[in-house]
Amino acid sequence: MAKPLTIIVGGYIVAYPLGGMTWHHLNYLLGLHELGHEVWFLEDSGSYSYPYNPTTWQSSADSAYGRAYLERTFARYGLPLRYCYYSEFQDKHYGLSAAELAELMRRADLLLCVSGVTPIRDNLPRPGRMAVIDTDPVFTQLRMRHDADFLNYYKQFDATATFGRLIGTAECAVPTHGFNWIATNQPIALGHWPVEHTDNRAFTTIGKWEHTSDRHVEFGGKRYLSSKSVEWMKMLDLPSRVPWEMTMGMLSVPQETARQFTAHGWKLVNPEQATLSCESFAQFIRDSAGEFSVAKEIYAALPSGWFSDRSSAYLASGKPVVAQASGFDRWLPTGQGLFSFATAGEAADALNAIAADYPRHAAAARRLAEDHFDSRKVLAELLQQIL
Repeated sequence: MAKPLTIIVGGYIVAYPLGGMTWHHLNYLLGLHELGHEVWFLEDSGSYSYPYNPTTWQSSADSAYGRAYLERTFARYGLPLRYCYYSEFQDKHYGLSAAELAELMRRADLLLCVSGVTPIRDNLPRPGRMAVIDTDPVFTQLRMRHDADFLNYYKQFDATATFGRLIGTAECAVPTHGFNWIATNQPIALGHWPVEHTDNRAFTTIGKWEHTSDRHVEFGGKRYLSSKSVEWMKMLDLPSRVPWEMTMGMLSVPQETARQFTAHGWKLVNPEQATLSCESFAQFIRDSAGEFSVAKEIYAALPSGWFSDRSSAYLASGKPVVAQASGFDRWLPTGQGLFSFATAGEAADALNAIAADYPRHAAAARRLAEDHFDSRKVLAELLQQIL
């Protein structure tokens, strides 16, 4: 690195203070900090969603819980308390004043917007470079076909990156809209993800059962759901075919569906309880034997090369992953520590293969993380391409 940079990471932690989502952003902050850069976190509420308080299950303009959570988290993981939260609902800045934020934006070398949730405001100076990371590929590109404001948001950036590593190649039919999509993936600050042995026999995952219908899309004359529910139903009898305890914590599973899964041997857990903090989320992963998860139908049906940030953390913790095919097997080696499946039969075969030699697959999982998700490598490569 020629010189340390001033980098602002845009995202959301205050608005949704749960461990899994926090780690998605925290790995960027920690990784860039470890590379020697001056790193700041910027969160702008926009007007779309009130901050959520997971201890009261309420959302309101009051961001006190989320801000305290952010400050505790930064202190816990050794990050300097460099952040600004702007509440459009209150027209108020926290962490930095409006003038201090303007000065930071003026001198910053890069604004890196993770997940494209940070509004670009005309009253603020433009940093030296601005880049956005699309972490919801396929949905992002297909939404651009009918949402001009969304498309124009992406056009404001100097560089656009995506977790859809196949987008823009002959292997992916999703439109590019003229963007040069830089292929990237979730970075993991490996020093914060130690490998711990467990005797637990549970393959686990957490997530959301269903998404709102406005996220469903049509492409090539077919309709695709931005939802995992239809894919989970195909796995109903999986516990009877494998020697593992199959556990899932999916938010908002309908009661009747939950009874079906329980009757077929699945263990259901409360996903929010497992992810109330960064520590509890990481501990949930460390206490697991590995991860088994389906993908949203849109990811499975229209492969883009996307790979889950959550699954990346399992690999880093030395936990084998069995994940539904989304094209990631085109850039990640599979068969040791990581398996891709398209059917319930293939999923069962993968889980049984791991059971036959678990120590080998656990070691291979960590090696995969070191080779492909190490934040020092992922972020150095990303910076090289966008600066």
